[in-house]
Amino acid sequence: MAKIRSIGWAAAQDPIYGVDHDNIEPELTVENWEDKAIVRSGLYIWVTEGRLRNDDGSEERCYSVQIYSDQQGRDREKDFACLHEALAYANLLGDAEGEWPDERGSTAYITMFPGFGFGPITTELPTDKEGS
Repeated sequence: MAKIRSIGWAAAQDPIYGVDHDNIEPELTVENWEDKAIVRSGLYIWVTEGRLRNDDGSEERCYSVQIYSDQQGRDREKDFACLHEALAYANLLGDAEGEWPDERGSTAYITMFPGFGFGPITTELPTDKEGS
């Protein structure tokens, strides 16, 4: 049975918008998980809410623990049916916070075709925190 996962729009703490230390808390709770992240063992961790759609068209709510690191980029870790389970899992992923990721703004990408017979060229344009 196949499932389609939909998470909607990215929240403020999603690193797609950059990493801001103001969005990092010591622990994820029922009150702050929608717009805050935590750091465990140097990994930037946050929880998203989404929907799983089954083959029969029915939907179930799910909570996904997302992980980001400066070295590896983004990785979805695990889905949970219950928010409390997702928060507990995220908060217990490491013994200590570790080094926080560097603050940065969002990254824009520009792709262009330089001319006939040449493939596309993509340029990455990172922004600093203040410029994002």
